[in-house]
Amino acid sequence: MTRVAVVGAAGYAGAELVRLLLAHPHAELAMVGSRTRAGQRLSAVHPALLGCTDLVFSPLDVSRLASHDVVFLAVPHGTASELADLLDEAGAPCVIDLSRDHRHSDGWVYGQAEWSQDALRGATRIAVPGCFATAISLALAPFVAAGVTRGPARVVAATGSTGSGATPSGTTHHPERFTNLLAYKVLTHQHTPEIEGFLAGLGSLEAVHFVPLSAPIDRGILATCFVTVPPGTDAAALVHRAYAGHPAVRVRTESPQLRWVRGTGLCDLSVTQSGDEVVVLSAIDNLGKGAAGQAIQCLELARNLPSSPLSPALLP
Repeated sequence: MTRVAVVGAAGYAGAELVRLLLAHPHAELAMVGSRTRAGQRLSAVHPALLGCTDLVFSPLDVSRLASHDVVFLAVPHGTASELADLLDEAGAPCVIDLSRDHRHSDGWVYGQAEWSQDALRGATRIAVPGCFATAISLALAPFVAAGVTRGPARVVAATGSTGSGATPSGTTHHPERFTNLLAYKVLTHQHTPEIEGFLAGLGSLEAVHFVPLSAPIDRGILATCFVTVPPGTDAAALVHRAYAGHPAVRVRTESPQLRWVRGTGLCDLSVTQSGDEVVVLSAIDNLGKGAAGQAIQCLELARNLPSSPLSPALLP
């Protein structure tokens, strides 16, 4: 049994990670650490867990954290790097960071579970990809890896309010999003370099032009990705081949729906082609496959734990 600790379990992604770990047959959630919640019961902060666990939030004792097989960091962006340095000094065997702090860092494996399996096996420092980056990269990667992209890829993707974290702001607070739809960070979103950097490791792509939308939902991402391919390319067959044997990615004939992936670590794709123009639709739960679900996949690969389509990381 792999003993794990979670720092940041009071947030949205941390709460989802805790839920998945409590149900995992090969991982024991042994500690939840917090600077602000120490002494509080986990089930008091997340009432849905009443009767599921007796864990109490512990102070951030780095030495104690480092005694676990794996430490998950589900803390806000910009705060994970300092904690990771302290865990390095304390000799932590494995650290998995859900923030963006280490996605471009030397010595850290970028944890795209379907495309980085060899690098993830036995990895000790893992950076979990961002939610937009996950949905979009999974849609575009088969084409880049096959060398069939022509020109830039264009993406429009809508996301739910939990993707902005638990601290509200003027445009991310859910009451401001309700019955509303707006674009933001047009062509400047922070996940674009992450997507382009990951895809560059698979092959050649001119660029990704990305327009994110703030949607009136609490969780989920639906990305519409446009790719131009050479004449004669069978786009659907290419995507099916890329994800054969990867149970967390399902290829559908109809448009994915967010309710089909909500609460799961699954990604649903569909492919529509007209001549050399291809549209790939990609749906994930931003807290599932876009965060905690993929973190669990990274855990399983790093620690050589069994996984299957019925893994708690994949199902509601």
